[in-house]
Amino acid sequence: MDAAPIDRIADELYALPLAEFVAARDARARVAADRGDKALAKQISALRKPTSSAWALNLLAREGTSDLAEALALGDELRAAQEELRGGALRQLSARRRAVLSALVRRVEVLASHAGQPLGPDAVQQVRTTLTAALADAVLGARIRAGRLVKPVEQSGFGPLSETATPVRDDLAPRREQRRERRLAQARDDIGTAQADVRKADAAVAEAEQALAEREEHTAALQAELRRAQQAEREAATRLAKAKRRAETARDKLAGAETKMTELRGDA
Repeated sequence: MDAAPIDRIADELYALPLAEFVAARDARARVAADRGDKALAKQISALRKPTSSAWALNLLAREGTSDLAEALALGDELRAAQEELRGGALRQLSARRRAVLSALVRRVEVLASHAGQPLGPDAVQQVRTTLTAALADAVLGARIRAGRLVKPVEQSGFGPLSETATPVRDDLAPRREQRRERRLAQARDDIGTAQADVRKADAAVAEAEQALAEREEHTAALQAELRRAQQAEREAATRLAKAKRRAETARDKLAGAETKMTELRGDA
């Protein structure tokens, strides 16, 4: 056997599917006992089955190495900014931290689902709080990277967490995070609804403008036709007046001729 058999065995056991852990651990302990290595058998038996959230984090340590390393490196930057009281940098890094944490939690959920062990809401929240604590404490980050986590760790705030310290539990943190996520989701929905309303309003404005332009064009055509009709009316009235004058003149001439005719007949 190698120099540290318990490390090799632990790595193999914590890499197994969750349902296989206990049977495989007990089998390894029996093998060690049968070989006469009671100390190793005792060490193997002492290995605890991880919770579903711890198992998922161990899976992340093995299959999401680069993602985890990026997050923990960000934690190093955050701690340095905090220690050096660099407020501007801390605010920027804190914004990145939220995005990185959300992406990392989603990565854990996908890995667990693909491995046949989907995480429930409580386990997902435990993953989130443990990763949050790991960004604040390099020792915990190293424990997660080792891939042998047995149970989740919860921590309040972005302060130091020693390996032997009792974790500080913040019972309201999950609720605050859930409320924040709900508000973000609602805000995204509101933005989407508002954008759709703006598109509909813009389309309605464009349609109304087109209709107005068509009405204005039609009105202009009617006004031009009205002006032509009015002009024709005036011209007809002028012709009528001239005709009446000619008719009156003709009647006067007729009357004069008739009078002269009568006079001539009297003379005869």
